[in-house]
Amino acid sequence: MKKPTVKKIKAAFITSVVLSLVLTGCQPADLEQLHAFAESLRANSQIIVAGGETGADGIASADDTLKERFETEKPWINSVVMGTVQDSGYDPRLKDDFYVAVNREWMQTARLLPGYTTAGSFADLNYQRQHELMALMTDESLTGEDAVKCQNLYNLWLDWDARNSYDNIGEIKKYLAPVTAISSIDELSDYLVSEDCWYNGYNIVSVSLQPDNKDSDKYAVQIYSTDLTLDDPAEYENLTDNGKRVKEAADAVSHYMLGRVGYGEEDIEALLTAKYDFETKIAASEMTVEEANMPDAINLTYNPVTLEELSGLSPDFPITELLETAGMAESKLINLNEPEWLRELNKLYTAENLEGIKAYLIDRIVSGYISYIDEEAYRVSQDIIRKRNGITELSSDEEMAYAIVSENLSSSVARMFADKYMTAEIKDEITYIINEAVDYYRNMLAEVDWLSQETREKAIEKLDHIGINAVYPDKWEDQSGLVILSKDEGETLLSAMDKITRFYDARSRSRVNTEVDRTYWMTEDITQVNSFYYPNTNEIYIIGGILGGDFYDVNRSIEENMGGIGAVIGHELSHAFDTRGAQYDKDGNVANWWSDEDYSTFQKRADKLIDYMSNMTVDESGKNYNGAMVQTETIADMAGVKCMLGLASKIDGFDYDKFFKSYARLWKSQSTKERVDMLTAVDVHALNYLRTNAVLQQYDEFLDTYGIKEGDGMYLAPKDRVAVW
Repeated sequence: MKKPTVKKIKAAFITSVVLSLVLTGCQPADLEQLHAFAESLRANSQIIVAGGETGADGIASADDTLKERFETEKPWINSVVMGTVQDSGYDPRLKDDFYVAVNREWMQTARLLPGYTTAGSFADLNYQRQHELMALMTDESLTGEDAVKCQNLYNLWLDWDARNSYDNIGEIKKYLAPVTAISSIDELSDYLVSEDCWYNGYNIVSVSLQPDNKDSDKYAVQIYSTDLTLDDPAEYENLTDNGKRVKEAADAVSHYMLGRVGYGEEDIEALLTAKYDFETKIAASEMTVEEANMPDAINLTYNPVTLEELSGLSPDFPITELLETAGMAESKLINLNEPEWLRELNKLYTAENLEGIKAYLIDRIVSGYISYIDEEAYRVSQDIIRKRNGITELSSDEEMAYAIVSENLSSSVARMFADKYMTAEIKDEITYIINEAVDYYRNMLAEVDWLSQETREKAIEKLDHIGINAVYPDKWEDQSGLVILSKDEGETLLSAMDKITRFYDARSRSRVNTEVDRTYWMTEDITQVNSFYYPNTNEIYIIGGILGGDFYDVNRSIEENMGGIGAVIGHELSHAFDTRGAQYDKDGNVANWWSDEDYSTFQKRADKLIDYMSNMTVDESGKNYNGAMVQTETIADMAGVKCMLGLASKIDGFDYDKFFKSYARLWKSQSTKERVDMLTAVDVHALNYLRTNAVLQQYDEFLDTYGIKEGDGMYLAPKDRVAVW
């Protein structure tokens, strides 16, 4: 669809940073290929360079400010901020700060890879994956449509001579001309529902096709609220430090790109003022990032409507006509995520706000091309990214070119990756481990003493219906219709990007009023260092990209692999029973399968976890952490460890020390302060030191292994423990 979930304006930042937000992590199997895999990782993990801006090596030294942090950050200092542990003299016992004690030696020498805001397990493996796949972009021995289209797009992005010679600014001006010519609301409506806007411009409304939340076998049109420059509507009411950095970076892009298309400085300031005026008005009606991530958002954002009802909600803003242009108006299922937003948009759709809406559209169109036109623009974007993320070095041009290919041709890259690095043996190995974890959960659910028999049976039924998707798909979607030519064949980077947009748009249109084919995976992007649980289909995905590094290595002990990939698998399975996943049934439909009493008990247990996490302070301000924001992922972290401990109890001579230290190394991380501030504001995952310390202290096996007693920093009394499962 024209309105992607990751906006063009964000793409420059996301792809250059390469890896930032991490959901979980995982790894492979018992073959010679994996030995080479592990050796490659060991070699790559040594390729580190300085990052940051505060010292000779890019790391801030210990000073009075650091001492103040030890006094304000509770119950442990936020050690994922780069510079906190390095040269600080902070050397805690395992009994007081397990995360730092296990990872301190690594933290002392950790440096950021170019373009990364984070160093650690995920970054190391992502770097390895990236360079393995980059090699495929230049391997002339490769044939087949996937290699051809990927290599052509890769070369188009890197061809500065060609990109600098094209009149890309002229192309952008063509896209702008219909917007700048608008002089009335009627003309604005004509533009917004035009094919020209749909493919070459930007809209106020986002539309996509996804499985319906209460009829997951069918696709439903999803209508989303207006994208905002500051991302979080809450920032328009109270601008945070993170929001200020987001705004500064976005404004820098706007100033540069608007200047490139001919706007003077006064006109730019006036346009941005008008844009923010409109965004501030519409932001007041949108769900904040926090609200959108709360469990009740599932029901709050499920609002099925007909075309007639949409017209009633929005008689002035042409929402139904827009759906017709999108090829979605015939859908029998339409969901309006935020009705209040549409009502407010309709109220704002007046001549009084015309210039603000135009400014919004103009800025979005122009800013989105900063990484796609010429070398000058891209270098400017690099400077903006560097300042925004608090880093000194960025990814190479080749790394950025690969990131563009991976983002836009993910299925083709995934097939190349699977052919080169994954095997049926690896798939069988990971599937076996998943099934072992499922068996544990079945026994665990059978023994939970606060569930009634009725709810217990429903929970086990859901568990038994979880789809297991390991390593790579058995069946790939046909994308032969997407053809990217070479420069010699007349392709340009902008024409290639237009083809990609139109291909995926046509695919979405073709799915209107069809059933979801569950023989295909919900995502074919298996190169990510990540894993997933999809509640709409009740499926777990442990994909090939995460099979390596600190997650899985055939040369490591069973305890270490259980502390890595095992904990990840347990984590993903538990998402079926966290405060969001628990609202979906065995078929992936939002439905209540709980008894009232059981659900009330479940919520009370979750509330206790929220309260515990909310009592933590993670920066020098002393402000409490947002426990509600991180509840679902923390529930999953704790359940994942409990799952592995359950399996460990059946293994004679199990070395718990190896297991717990492997788990701590799984989350080893050092990030720029800017990155950590952003994660604290918007990430649903707890910061990595909490994903270790706050999780492990829930279990007797951990406390007993290290003789942790009351008075030790890692001690948590049984009555105060908060693991939901």
